[in-house]
Amino acid sequence: MYTNASNEDLFHIRVQKRSQLEDKLDKAVDILAERAPLCGGKGILVARHSARDFTVQLHPDIPYGTIQERQEW
Repeated sequence: MYTNASNEDLFHIRVQKRSQLEDKLDKAVDILAERAPLCGGKGILVARHSARDFTVQLHPDIPYGTIQERQEW
């Protein structure tokens, strides 16, 4: 898991094994849930870009306190 240096509200996640998926996504969501009240009350968007690639980000179109999942591929 890594963050884009220019945007601390976005995590790019690539998993090699399915067993890694939930743990990595949960950690990213937990971090962003703590930041959300400090960032204008944005919600969290979890987007799947391929079988192994995901982004987790604070998003202004997602209501504060909610997590939305989106399939992008």
